[in-house]
Order: sequence, then structure tokens, then C-alpha cells
Amino acid sequence: RKGFKYGSFVAIDVDETRRKDQHNIFEQDVTLRFGVVKGACAAPGHNAFEYSVQVDGSETLIVRRRFLGPLRLLELEDRDIEVSPKCREVAVEVEWQGGAKYLAELLKREWTKGELRYEVRFVGGKREVLSGLPIEKLHPVDGSTRCFDSPEMLAPDPLWLLDRKLQADIDVKWPIARRMEDALKLLRSQMRPPGAPPVKGPFEGERLFDSEGFPAHPAPMEELQVDRAFIDTWGRYAGEIKFASTYKIGPAYPGNKPWVKRVDAGDPLYFHAALPVYAGLICLGMFKMPDERGMGQPEWVRASDVALVGIAMYVNGEHVRGFFNKPPLQKDGVKKCGHESCHFIPGCVSTYLGDSTYVGGTFCLAPSEADFEVRDDIYSIQAYHAALRDWAKRQSALDDQDQPREIDVQINLVLSTSYLANLRQVCAGSVKVVLSAQGLAIAHERLQHVQNLRMKSSEAESPKRSRKNLSELLFEAGVERRLGAAAAVPNALPDMEADASQPPPPEEALGRRQAKPPPTPLLEQSGRGGVSPGCAGRPICGPEHQYRPLLEHRGAVIPPPPPPKGSTSPVRVTRPSAPEGVNTAAGIGAGGFGGRNP
Repeated sequence: RKGFKYGSFVAIDVDETRRKDQHNIFEQDVTLRFGVVKGACAAPGHNAFEYSVQVDGSETLIVRRRFLGPLRLLELEDRDIEVSPKCREVAVEVEWQGGAKYLAELLKREWTKGELRYEVRFVGGKREVLSGLPIEKLHPVDGSTRCFDSPEMLAPDPLWLLDRKLQADIDVKWPIARRMEDALKLLRSQMRPPGAPPVKGPFEGERLFDSEGFPAHPAPMEELQVDRAFIDTWGRYAGEIKFASTYKIGPAYPGNKPWVKRVDAGDPLYFHAALPVYAGLICLGMFKMPDERGMGQPEWVRASDVALVGIAMYVNGEHVRGFFNKPPLQKDGVKKCGHESCHFIPGCVSTYLGDSTYVGGTFCLAPSEADFEVRDDIYSIQAYHAALRDWAKRQSALDDQDQPREIDVQINLVLSTSYLANLRQVCAGSVKVVLSAQGLAIAHERLQHVQNLRMKSSEAESPKRSRKNLSELLFEAGVERRLGAAAAVPNALPDMEADASQPPPPEEALGRRQAKPPPTPLLEQSGRGGVSPGCAGRPICGPEHQYRPLLEHRGAVIPPPPPPKGSTSPVRVTRPSAPEGVNTAAGIGAGGFGGRNP
């Protein structure tokens, strides 16, 4: 009477733990196999029986009665799935078939990494076996369950082959203009503090999370394997941003450690930033539509995605506006990628294009005297010098002028994709910058030299160092954007400088139709100090007028500013006399604030 009937379904305690509750049901963490009773016989021992249980079409087990139990699973009963000694059929949801449900039989249950996983065999079609199913994929059998097919008989659902964001119709329900606004608000409202610990793993594995609670990648590509070679190359830089006064930093110069924590405004400034692992292993966030409930689905940089690596700049915790708060969209993005895309991260001073294998690189904020390879960092250089100028004006009203003024420049490395559905500030670093008068004058001169000479040099066109794929604003894109803005205002002419959120388009942008201007002849080298040839014939105006005496003292030939409107008499500018004992022809000496030869 206490045995199991012929043809009934039973659960087999694989590990022979004999752990059952008061209702003779196995505990939840016990590994079970399910089968049908085919026979029974007496076994050695008092009142012992052995049962023949067919677990599969070609596999039959001989099991003692003490290791058997009636087929009953409480966790499935909570989901209204009826399994009993008379039935072990369930409906299995298959994601790559568009969420269709197929009839299957339970074969096994096991406790893996803190959760239950099931193995089933489909009843129809090819009767294939599917393992590792979470309980969320099991459903009650109903009228929509497909009983005569199996997933492998049918081709994958075309929508499943698309990105999850395309399946959700992201361009209609969450337009990219709104995504750009959300990204900008996020970078403006929060900054990854420079003192935050680096992001640590695990970055691979199911049901695992990194040090900040983001899910680990369940099945990364082989190219993203973190092996010994990766650790030897990136181990000392991973997850950090470090500053230096030279570009000879990073894995290309493993012996150099010229890290600095404080510089003058006139000093060169570079930084090296590196992700903790490959970009494809870092979870960007949980993707869900704005009106969708729940946690959403984790998002990573896929092999088919365009990875965006942004440089977000902050000064004293205040976001630096940069040039790309309202960046243009990628032309023909829907035709090329199947969705509206943008190759700029709003709120970042510079954005670089990459892929899932990106790790890090060396970036420039203020190039050294001999560094002409500035094209890939031109937007960051402009934003940094603009921040120096703006904060010098804001701090010029301090009561104690004898105290050195300084700011804290903070950099965040931001990771996203061309969807701009999620972004994550992965790394952070900071450096103190002293705003001395001499340093600010040198910084102004350096920026003029970069814009007027270095950007047109052969070194900038064909650099020797490894290139970074800077996302640039082409000349035509800037013109079309401004013409469109002017068309919205009746009787208005297009103003190329009206939109302060956009930088001036580079003259060498692809598709430029105007002829190149003749190259500016280099002036004769005149020792240390002096003013670069690119700014020697340009009047000083705007916030930089306060540095006019210092530049004239260094030997600059500066024309007077234009006369005021309504005046016909020229304005006479008297050059201040040099202090006693100072040689004006020599300029600032080698021990000054980084005087250089133009």
C-alpha cells in the first residue's frame, strides 16, 4: 500500500540525501530526476523494495524505495503548474521563438548557484532536450501551448534576431531626442567622485554581480577573455585615471610613472584612463522603456554595437558644458544601423568611437611644446582652456589676491553605445590646477598656437602615436545644423557662431569645398618664451586683455585693438616698461612656467 503504482511518475533523489519534509516531499535544494515506474521487486533486507524507473527513452534506473518520492514540486504549484504522479508536462517559453510556448516533459531539477534549474524534453517535433531553464520559463499548459512542434523545427523569430531595443520599438516609444536629454541630465546631476574605488569583478558568469551591483556578463565572446596577457598589460592602470605632464604614459611606456596631483595652468597636462576590463564585459545599466515597470534587462556593448567612450569634465564638482550638449544625429542612421543613432555623448567634451574590445588610452588637455599631435584631443583641449579662462574670471574677485588660486579638475570616463539608452561613468580622477597669472597667459598663448598652427601641421595629419577614433563634427554637418536653426526664425541669417554648444568645424573636415589657405610661414626661432606666430598679429580682446602687459613684456608684437565705434582717431597703446634687471629679449627663463619655442 505504501509503494508506487505501475506507470506513475516519481522523483529520484540522485545524491541519496533522503531529505524530505513532513509530507514526504523532497527539499527544494535536493537534485532530482523524474521518471515513470516500470516495475518493482524485493531487495535484500527487511521490507526492502527496488523499483525500475524509466527516466528517458533509452535509460532505466534501479532505485531503492527510500530514495523515491511522489512527483510533487511545491515551487511549481506556486506558479499554478500542475505536476503530479499522473502528469509531468509543462509549457516551456522559448525566447528566440518570440516567446512561444512548447509542450515538454520534466526530466531533472537541480540547485545551481543559489537557484533552481530544470531540464526538459519537448514532446513534439525533434524531441530535443533543453537544459538549464530557470523557473520563470516554465508555465501551465493551456490552449496556446504548441504540442506537435519543437523549437528546432522552426526558424528563429525575425524580431528575436534584432537588438532588444529594436524589439521594443525604441525610436517610437523613446525618441533619441529624449534619450539625449536624459543622458545630459544624468551627467549634469551626478559625477563619479575621484576618490571612489575602482570597479571590480566578477564580470563574467550567471547570477553574478560586480562590485557596484551591476550584473556580470553571462556568456561573453572569446575575444573578451581576461587572460594573463591582459593582466600584464592593463593590470596597473585598470579602472583608474591618472594625470601626468607628458604623453609618455600608459602601457606603451610601462616604466614611466610621472604621475602628478598638482600642476600650473601653463604646464602640459595629459591623463591616462583605462576601464577595469574590456568594454564588452561592463554592464551599462538596466534597459527598460520609460513607462515600463520592473528592473529591466541588463545591457552590454555587443559585437554589432558602436561603443561610445566619452570624456566628461567637471571643475570643483561643477559640470563643464562642453560643445556637444545638443549633438547632431548620425546621417542615415536608420538605413545603416536600423535605428536613430548618435556618435556623441551629450555633456561630454569629447567622444571617441570604439567596440566591445576597447580598454583605454592616453588623452591630452594641454599639449607640451613639442607635441603637435593634437587632432584627436582638440575638443578636450578647447574645453580645458575655456574652463581655465572662465574660472579665472570667477575667482578674480577674491579679496586676498596674494593667495594662489586653484581649481580641482575632475574627469569621468563614460561608456555608452550609439543608442544612448544607457550610460555609465566607469572611471574617475582629478588634478589640482593653479591659476597663476603667468600660467594663464601661457595657456592662452598655447591654445592660439594649437588652433592656428598645430592643427594644420603634418604631425597632426599623420601622427606617430596610436590614433583615437574621435567623433568629429564635419563641416557640412555644422553648416546644415545652423541653416536649419536659421530657417526656423523668419528673416534671419544663418549665424555660424550662434550655437555655442557646437565647436567651430575643423577646416580639414571631409567634404570641405573651399580651398586651403596658404600655410603660415614659421617665424625664426628666438629662444625661450615669446608669442607664437599664430597669434602675433591678432589683437588681444575679451577676457584675455588682462594678460596684455605680460605678453608684451615677453616680446610679443601686438597690434592695438580696433577703435571704438564713432571715433576716427587711432588708439595709442603705450607698452609698459620692463622691470629693472629683466631682459625682455630672453622672455621667461627655463625655471618659469613652461615657456616654449613656437
